Amino acid sequence: MFYKETHPNDEIILNTLSELVPKDHLLRKIDKSIDFNFIYKITSPYYSHTNGRNSLDPVVLFKLVFLKDIYGIKSMRETIKRVETDVAFRWFLNLPFSKPTPHYSTFSQNYIRRFQGTSVFEDIFNTIVHQAISHHLISGTALFTDSTHIKANANKNKFRNAVIEVVQERKRDLENEINAEREAIGKKPFHYTDKTISKTIKESTTDKESGYYHRDNKEKGFMYLDHRSVDGKHNFIVDCFITPGNVHDSVPYVSRLTYIMDKFKFDVNCVALDSGYYKKDILKFLEEKKIFSVIGYRRFHRNPDHKFFRYDSSRDCFTDTRTGEIYTYRNIDRQGYKQYRISDNSNKRILRRAIDADVYDRCRERRLSTFGKALYKRRKETIERSFADSKQNHGYRFAQYRGVAKMQQYTWLSCAAQNMKKMAILLTRDSHFLQYSFLFIIFKCKIQRIFQNWKNTLDFLSLLSTI
Repeated sequence: MFYKETHPNDEIILNTLSELVPKDHLLRKIDKSIDFNFIYKITSPYYSHTNGRNSLDPVVLFKLVFLKDIYGIKSMRETIKRVETDVAFRWFLNLPFSKPTPHYSTFSQNYIRRFQGTSVFEDIFNTIVHQAISHHLISGTALFTDSTHIKANANKNKFRNAVIEVVQERKRDLENEINAEREAIGKKPFHYTDKTISKTIKESTTDKESGYYHRDNKEKGFMYLDHRSVDGKHNFIVDCFITPGNVHDSVPYVSRLTYIMDKFKFDVNCVALDSGYYKKDILKFLEEKKIFSVIGYRRFHRNPDHKFFRYDSSRDCFTDTRTGEIYTYRNIDRQGYKQYRISDNSNKRILRRAIDADVYDRCRERRLSTFGKALYKRRKETIERSFADSKQNHGYRFAQYRGVAKMQQYTWLSCAAQNMKKMAILLTRDSHFLQYSFLFIIFKCKIQRIFQNWKNTLDFLSLLSTI
């Protein structure tokens, strides 16, 4: 029978907010998995406890930002509009329909008057990481690091050319190593001094703290960089550090890795990085910390004839495989390159080898090892996946704020929201799934180690057979 509904919107219903929210809703999982009471302790010193009118609940205040980042809403104004009509949002905020929603400027005013220049945002992020560690979702043994660009809130066509003077960073360890080598061969040590160089950079007239980002096959413009590290177990973000777009990836790496290990007491065993981190300082630091590092291959410009020369580490000389000529070690220059020449000087050709070339050789061996290949392959499943998730689902493509400090503060909260979502999903899964997935990872690592030991044994036996 034909039927037409009349005035269904005027129906009076008697339900609680909890009854209207589905049992398997994401916000229910987050509320069940995460204890937000720590926010009271962190924010309490920044509120008056003796006078003034009642403030908005600090947990509600920060939950508004978490909702914006979890669902990738572009602004706080749009978030408040969503709260007005969304039952799940109101349930998550403990805000019944009988109470009005906060004004969209509430959080920004609290940031300006209370939280600006404090460690509140960083403490919230670190507490979420500690909660994940307590649930055994983060191991801290394998870390993956990279950077991604965030488009600054600035027109790339509005800039001025600024000339800045920069004191060139000196590698004092390398200088001492060079002078020690020169004294060993009876040469005078070099005298190194600080050098000031002038650089012309593009400076945005809209956001002066952003940097002009220009790399091959990538979009150019004023950007910020998020230098992020994730854990290899479940891809949780353990650090996010904001710099202008013209800062190289390798610059903050050592200091941030030290910060991670000190803050969370991680026993880091291995790291995987792309070719942008192929620097001697990073390689030496990781070797000193006894961390197995795998860094992507970096192609350098070389003379086509380099493949005909073989280096003999036992005699510290090069041999030309075409003529049999031997190039012996003669001198070392200011840049740290050892020079090799033929003893009778019949050939004026000079071969060069970096004084720390052994560090790069060991890096190459690790990259080509079975475990190294498997570890580097996981980059696309961890750090690259984390960036893709941030940009696709959490509104991370464009900067909503200006200035490095403000970008850093809101990045802490955005990454905390991403971690909360992941933790809620993992903790509400079947416990047996988590147990077996962890056992599978352990089993996979043991198989790789057995295979590597077996291969080393075969290599040793083949070497004995040639003696």
